[in-house]
Amino acid sequence: MAVNQATILALERVSKVYPGTLALQDVDLAVRRGEVHGIVGKNGAGKSTLVGIVSGLIPPSSGRIRLKDKTYPYLTPALASRAGVAIVPQEPQVVGEATAAENLFMPRYPTRGRGLWVDWKRLFDEAQRIFDRAQVPIDARFKVKDLPIGLQQLLLIVKACYVADADVIILDEASSSLPEKDKQTLYNIVRAKRDEGRAILYITHSIDELLEICDRLTVLRDGVSVATVERRDVDKDKLASLIVGETFQADDAAWAPGPRLRVNGRAPKAPDPAVPAAPAADGPAPAASGADGPAPAASGGVPLLAVEGLTRTGRFYDITFQVHRGEIVGLAGLLGSGRTEIQKAIAAIEPAEAGTIRLDGRIIKPLNPAQALAHGIVYLPEDRDEEGLITSLDVRTNVTLSSLPQMAEGPFLKRAREDALVHRMVQRLQIKLASYDQEVKQLSGGNRQKVVFARIAATEPRVVLLDEPTKGIDIAARRSVLEFVRHELSRQAAVVMSAPGLEDLIAICDRILVLWKGRIVQEVHRDDFDERRLYKAIQGA
Repeated sequence: MAVNQATILALERVSKVYPGTLALQDVDLAVRRGEVHGIVGKNGAGKSTLVGIVSGLIPPSSGRIRLKDKTYPYLTPALASRAGVAIVPQEPQVVGEATAAENLFMPRYPTRGRGLWVDWKRLFDEAQRIFDRAQVPIDARFKVKDLPIGLQQLLLIVKACYVADADVIILDEASSSLPEKDKQTLYNIVRAKRDEGRAILYITHSIDELLEICDRLTVLRDGVSVATVERRDVDKDKLASLIVGETFQADDAAWAPGPRLRVNGRAPKAPDPAVPAAPAADGPAPAASGADGPAPAASGGVPLLAVEGLTRTGRFYDITFQVHRGEIVGLAGLLGSGRTEIQKAIAAIEPAEAGTIRLDGRIIKPLNPAQALAHGIVYLPEDRDEEGLITSLDVRTNVTLSSLPQMAEGPFLKRAREDALVHRMVQRLQIKLASYDQEVKQLSGGNRQKVVFARIAATEPRVVLLDEPTKGIDIAARRSVLEFVRHELSRQAAVVMSAPGLEDLIAICDRILVLWKGRIVQEVHRDDFDERRLYKAIQGA
């Protein structure tokens, strides 16, 4: 059906400045009625900031926003909603104990009796009619906590597209938790809304998705809008080149560890003097439940960590790689590629169904994180506040939590030992705090992340698994964290590190394993690092 192609949303010279960071610079964007408009760029390009400004979550520092026939210096969430903007965030935000119908209409339920009572029959009937219309297989009476994560996300998509009745619908990585069959349902909903004349702002890291669903695309790079192109004018290769740019120049050339940086798009061939060659193993691994026989004689050729055929159905398949002491191996891949799940399997948080893990050549079979820690395997989670810290407790307790046996003398903890360890970690990581007794939740995001690193380093680990260690921290904290990984953690440990983008991996890794749909599809050594080729590889090219 023909629709009016007039511009419904426009950003005019919009900038956003944070202390020490220019997130967006003079960005212009025009979104038409009846189109799916993709916003694409690497991590840190400014996509989240742009989405936050349009949805009213972030005020711009300058510029203006035109929405339909009105102009605003900024939006608030309430104002954006009234103006016809709806957003579906990357992580489903639902009330698990409530039914699908309640979540769909929350907080505006149909009522009866002059608005005094919820009309439950109408609520469930209308919700089921909407789910059926959208061809989403949800029973309106089911509790949301009983739905798989993909259907929870589809529920929110249906809410934005059919209940909010918005003119501008923002889908921010909305497909990241969807299995393939549910993605097709999403595409059908998006196309139906486009044909009704709605504007859809579509954000995803997947180039295949963008080329599948979008009519036009705007490419952001380093906070600047570098191009807006028609879908028919680009292919996967051209779009990847626009996203990455001609050459890679590290943003942090002044701090990153010397020859580990690439120059003019290529990695230097000189070895990094900060990384020692893998020495002989320092003795057999400690015994664990299920250990398979005696350890072989240690030799310089035995990797500290070796995984063979690691498999967890639906997550990852036949994962095999090795890491020596002093080496950092990166896991690169899109959301859903399996990078987090592989690390959790090695740490025995979500054990694999098949495959083996060897430490210094000896098979180990940790059944839980405590057994993995006994072998010297530590994991830094992506969500530090939920999984890595006890934010209501003080810095001292969080730093020493995994090292309590070393802090004790008999049944009693020795405060002097605790304070000596905490002092050493605070100095090494330059953690900014008022005192060791300060609650962790009072620290900045970067300093909370450093506390997690302090807890890990205090255990003197043998294998360190880092899941997006620089997520959500500012550039100064990022520098400090990456330097610590390169110059401290990797000295006596094997390090496996994942990241949503490529910059951190390129800066400090010795090798990068490229993941695609749960499988390792490429292994790239430092001499061959090339950001454009790596970016295409994580897209499945």
